Amino acid sequence: MNKLLTIVIPSYKSKPKIIDHVKKISKKIQIIIVENSEDKILKIFLEKEYKNVKVFLKKNIGFGRAINYGGKFVKTKYFFVMNPDTKIYNDTLVNLTNAANKIKNFGAISPEHISKKKKKLPYKKIEEKKTLTGGAMLFKTKIFKKIKGFDENIFLYYEDNDFFTRCRMNNLKLYIINDSFHYHKKKNSSSATFKNFEEKNYANLIAGWHGQWSKFYFLKKYHGYTYGFFKCAPRLIIMMLQLIINLAINVKKAKYTYFKIEGLFSSMIGLTAFKRSRYDH
Repeated sequence: MNKLLTIVIPSYKSKPKIIDHVKKISKKIQIIIVENSEDKILKIFLEKEYKNVKVFLKKNIGFGRAINYGGKFVKTKYFFVMNPDTKIYNDTLVNLTNAANKIKNFGAISPEHISKKKKKLPYKKIEEKKTLTGGAMLFKTKIFKKIKGFDENIFLYYEDNDFFTRCRMNNLKLYIINDSFHYHKKKNSSSATFKNFEEKNYANLIAGWHGQWSKFYFLKKYHGYTYGFFKCAPRLIIMMLQLIINLAINVKKAKYTYFKIEGLFSSMIGLTAFKRSRYDH
């Protein structure tokens, strides 16, 4: 088994993509999957067929908490986190770990997005950045644990922004590795496979709720309540006006706007990120 690298994949209703990843990744690399939709069939299948795979079933604890949980079982120097819908290539992990070995300490490093592969040469193989792509990141295990990983108060969205902010506060730099590549769909895409349109639509409502909750929480955490309030208040007023208009012309949009308002208001009054999909049960 590879003693340098472990892969951690947070999963939510992503069985086909998870199986596809496991088939392609070297059997010499330990893979830890935190399965947030409690798919027992997936766990039984993978752990029976692949000796390098361990699946933990959780009741949708969120992206950041799933990574933190999987990280507890990492025993290698580094671990690589990827979304189920992130694609990596033959030399992605090799080039990432080679670069990591050249950097004494770092908060995280990421492979470059494949869309930027045609950069003009010559380019720096290791390039410092302020933020990275959250769908594909490599961490030094002891540093990740030292700064306590992702903020577990955040269920969805802004968990990577929060992590990068704490990295900068701890003088831990972030890097893009320009000879290592990945592909990830647009930010608002989902790797989940839903049973029907209603379930998919409700997942979008939940995403809107948490997008607003997490935004205010993030602003309050680093800039104070007053700053967060005045930053978000204009948006709250606009959404309330949109809600009134859409109630008359587009009920679907009105419902989405309501969820966003509720998420923002819940964060403003200090409630936890409690909202979950009714289909999780």
